Amino acid sequence: MNNATTDEYGLVTELVRSSNARGGQGQPSRIERDYVNPMRIMGLSLPPEYADDVRDTQFAFERAMSKLNKATQGIKRDLSVEIDKNAVPNAKAAWEEGRVALNSFFTILNTATGLKDELKLIPPSGPNQVAEYGRSIRRYNEFMKKTKLCQNRGGPALSQAWGQLMVSGYLQDSCGVEPMDQYFFQ
Repeated sequence: MNNATTDEYGLVTELVRSSNARGGQGQPSRIERDYVNPMRIMGLSLPPEYADDVRDTQFAFERAMSKLNKATQGIKRDLSVEIDKNAVPNAKAAWEEGRVALNSFFTILNTATGLKDELKLIPPSGPNQVAEYGRSIRRYNEFMKKTKLCQNRGGPALSQAWGQLMVSGYLQDSCGVEPMDQYFFQ
């Protein structure tokens, strides 16, 4: 977020937007689906001595994302609008607040599971943030592309079933997704 242009702030709106269908059966936002719901599930599955702390970090993360949404509200990608002078500092402050809350969640999970530094903390914004984090953006994009391709082919179970029906005699993984332990331990 530190090096982001204001044009990229329009993407935040897409992350927090939920689509509401008739009858209240809508799609949750991406933030809700990919972050808040897993936090809620983990909080409910952990022992009581950790559950309250997880819930507190979840609420702190939700508040930060709400502030980020408010700071970037009305900013759309490729739409030239005048941006309030407080929008950028408010967005950066909310982003930092969310990063701290997410790191707290990771620290609690690392402690609760006994796996020290299993979940890597997100370093503060700055010129060396990507280098300090140690994850490859290119590998992440390749992983997501292969995962989507695999899902479009019916998933790993269906691709294996089709592979067993092949006459060629060898089983080829049509998904091409690398094993998770190789990806997560870069």
